[in-house]
Amino acid sequence: MNKEAQAMIEAIQQNELEAAVQLFKQSVEQSVLENNSADLAELAETMHALGFLSEAKEAYGALNYLAPQIQEWNIALAEIAIDEDDYDKALDILLTIDKESDVYPQALLTMADAYQVQGLYEVSEKKIFEAMALLPDEPILDYALAQLYHSIGEYKKAIPIYEELAFGNGEIASATQLHFFLGDCHNAIGEFETALQYLERIPADEHFPDSYFQLGFTYFQLKEYARAISIFNKLLETDNAYLSAYLYLANALEAELELEEALAVVEQAIRMNPYQHEFFTTAAKLQLKLNREQDAERNLLEAAALEPDLSSIHLAFCNLLLKQERFEELITYIADRAEQEDNDPQYNWLLAASHNALEDYASANKEYEAAYPHFADNEAFLLGYAAFLREEGNRDKLSEVIHQGLALYPTNMELLQLHDELHHFDQ
Repeated sequence: MNKEAQAMIEAIQQNELEAAVQLFKQSVEQSVLENNSADLAELAETMHALGFLSEAKEAYGALNYLAPQIQEWNIALAEIAIDEDDYDKALDILLTIDKESDVYPQALLTMADAYQVQGLYEVSEKKIFEAMALLPDEPILDYALAQLYHSIGEYKKAIPIYEELAFGNGEIASATQLHFFLGDCHNAIGEFETALQYLERIPADEHFPDSYFQLGFTYFQLKEYARAISIFNKLLETDNAYLSAYLYLANALEAELELEEALAVVEQAIRMNPYQHEFFTTAAKLQLKLNREQDAERNLLEAAALEPDLSSIHLAFCNLLLKQERFEELITYIADRAEQEDNDPQYNWLLAASHNALEDYASANKEYEAAYPHFADNEAFLLGYAAFLREEGNRDKLSEVIHQGLALYPTNMELLQLHDELHHFDQ
């Protein structure tokens, strides 16, 4: 690299960008005058790596002028076009590369990248297979195929390729990377024990945020909550902006009955990002367990403001109103949800309980009937509905509900008692 290029890098490091641009142009001119394609190639690669795409294109253009027979420069230009989301241009450049060229397999791999980022996964796979036919023993192509399958959720196809790369000959990626990918794939298909075997192979000093997350997630799924807590804490010490870790850490602490600590974690997450509704709903769940209903109500309303169309948030708020016996507010709130075309059948169940408590039995009966087809396998619903029917004296429907409940829950003592009462009355 000539002295102008070295001075340019120093200018970039000092954020003197105007000077850097001038030095870049001088470096290109000097390399062209000296017919020095090696310096120019190093300059082009450096500018591309630093994200100065216009300058990188200019340098590669100069290389094409100095050595037009070297088609490798066109691959680099295509990669820059992909970086700029100009996929048509990238493919046009790549299609100019001769199929007999030594770099044609690399061109196919770059085409695969272009198709993959556009969501054309089958075409991307086809291009990788074409490259494999030309270079059948090239592990970098196996790695590219595994990465493609991994990225589109074809984990069972990716796993054997990663395994071959991890335990075969050659080193395309580090063992840490491959063990991470294998752990991630096995986690994705629910094979947590196998995932753990790979993730625990990663040395402690080689862990990075994503590998820490996958390891903590695996421990969590295996209900090893103390280990999960330790790993998620290490992750957040490394990267306190890794937002996904907060929820899992809070849930692991909750599982260990450390509710105050779990709530503190979620409150920290809210301070980090006050726009993620899951943080507010998780905080509300913990506050309800801690009998802080006013705080829970506030957080549920915050969550509803962030995601006004998400039924689960509104249902959680409605259940809080029911718990607090605010029946009229609950009925009004659900009426508003109906106007928003939110017709979750759980609202019928909530309305049935509310109307029953307000002694509006006709309305309660109507809502129980509407909810019944959706919750005919729900033990709590069947018990509530049966109790209502018993009070109403609706023996035929009561008999149906009791038999439905006992078919599913034959040892439920309340249902058995109701059955005995009904049977005794019939006699």
